[in-house]
Amino acid sequence: MTGEIFSMERFSIHDGPGVRTSIFFKGCPLHCIWCHNPESHERGPVLQYLEKECVGCAGCVSACPSGVHSFINGKHRMDRGKCTGCGQCCLACPGDALRIRGKACTAEEVLQVIGKDRPYYGEEGGVTLSGGEPLLQPDFAAEILRLCKERGIGTCVETAGDVSQKAFLKVIADTDLFLYDYKLDTQEQMDRYTGGSLKRIRENLELLAGHGKKVVLRCPIIPGINDTREHLKAIAELADRLSIADTELMPYHGYGEDKWRQIGKEYALSGLPNMEKETADICRRQLAGLRAGCHEKGREV
Repeated sequence: MTGEIFSMERFSIHDGPGVRTSIFFKGCPLHCIWCHNPESHERGPVLQYLEKECVGCAGCVSACPSGVHSFINGKHRMDRGKCTGCGQCCLACPGDALRIRGKACTAEEVLQVIGKDRPYYGEEGGVTLSGGEPLLQPDFAAEILRLCKERGIGTCVETAGDVSQKAFLKVIADTDLFLYDYKLDTQEQMDRYTGGSLKRIRENLELLAGHGKKVVLRCPIIPGINDTREHLKAIAELADRLSIADTELMPYHGYGEDKWRQIGKEYALSGLPNMEKETADICRRQLAGLRAGCHEKGREV
């Protein structure tokens, strides 16, 4: 079984409980304007250029068989439309300024990397499939999860939910935990900031709840877009209705902005400051209060 990934991160502590190995899949049905992994949006290899690492040797010009690279007045230029993802320029670059993000690999190759981290998982850790959207490659994801469960390794899938229910059903039995990214409350907002179907996202969340799966509702909070009491209330009501115990707010940061530029894309939120800790804490307290209010209302009924 072969699939396409763009990164495997060992000793991760941000993608689920405990120490984890995070496998990042290529391809995503959404295109969130704040995304910190823009190299995941499309399937296929993406050429990343780190300008600060370039030594100006022009080795990439002679190495590339497709004429992607040139130097004009000492400035490195790229015609990305010509890139086939062969990686010859990366091999010729002495400064590691050029990298190909995205490669095909087998489930067994992924398990070889996972095996190196297994001694560190303890009782809580394990493997997280992320992306991109791992459930755009449901058969590949299912195979990795199955092999993990056969070895007694804990499993987690991070998803934005905008895939078919058939995809969820392929992985549901072998997934211990779903980190479910819930971003916006209206289709109008989705169309403007992320694309995708809010209806399908909610339906798939209901599917997981109906199967009794453990879910953490993860909600990015973006200043000027969804940092409102109304959005927090919608999160609280959704979690209460589906009996989702855990919600997590993820304050905006612009750490992915450089990646957008490195793969030749414009970052729509350039200049937007990171959300301050104090502001994030206020949002968390508001959400906790709203969740408590939903619980009390339910008890009264």
